[in-house]
Amino acid sequence: MLLDYDVALEDDFQQLLAHLPAPVRDLLTDVDTDAHYERQAVYTLFGAGSPTSELTQAVECLALATNLNRASFTPKPTLNDLAISKAQAYASQYLGQRFNQLVVHATGLADTTKQDLFTAATELPLAKLNRLRLNFNQRERIADFLKDTKDRSARLTGLSAELAASLADTDAAVSGLARAIGETIGIIAKIHHDVQDTRQIADFHERLLRGDYPLPLLFGFENEAGYFYDFFHQAHQPTADQFVAAQQKVLATGLEPALTMANELVDQARLDCQQLPAGDTRQRVERALERLTATNSEA
Repeated sequence: MLLDYDVALEDDFQQLLAHLPAPVRDLLTDVDTDAHYERQAVYTLFGAGSPTSELTQAVECLALATNLNRASFTPKPTLNDLAISKAQAYASQYLGQRFNQLVVHATGLADTTKQDLFTAATELPLAKLNRLRLNFNQRERIADFLKDTKDRSARLTGLSAELAASLADTDAAVSGLARAIGETIGIIAKIHHDVQDTRQIADFHERLLRGDYPLPLLFGFENEAGYFYDFFHQAHQPTADQFVAAQQKVLATGLEPALTMANELVDQARLDCQQLPAGDTRQRVERALERLTATNSEA
């Protein structure tokens, strides 16, 4: 967890879950809690003092829909895996419609924010389709990572920031800045998640098997192209020892450039932060960016 969040938002989220139909709720066994808390933290940065309401959970509803219908699957799915996948697709559709109801009936929400929310709901499935193509049809590159992260997880983080700013009655320009800063924080959070997955051999192994490569590995591809070409083009699946050796190679060649990118993104967010009006919100964001810089140094 990189940043702190308002516990009232978590209470609202648990209420949302409690009022979902049981067949939908029962499928929500693998919520991405790290990303969930990061969105709440960004909402807190831009919406501190604004009242919580059912609408605060609109982005979380969209995130649940996205999380249920993932752009990856196990290499050898069983019949049970396929049945659960179909159930998750139906539940994802329900959550998407619930999101639409929340936004349509919202009062006091700027039209531009409503439009941004609806646009995201339309474009997120396309982003997942592009992610699926990356997983199985071509080798992902660093530019692909940035685009994919911005189009999916960071988009949701940015929407949380924009929604908070809009409900706090800020003008459209500030809401736009909030979204930009939120998206950047979302990318930084994804980099930290990838760094942690790279450090854990079980997570590293699982992500390679499903074609969801962490950012340090993408830097490893660039820095040790020959080694990783041989690793991924073997006639048989690599052995456990070979996975460990690949992990160590990534830690040696890909970790530092990934963290350097995270620092550069913090600097980018600082530039956007300078455009915010002077006051409590700007100070909260500045402190949050200082904390992210410290986290990058410790990683």
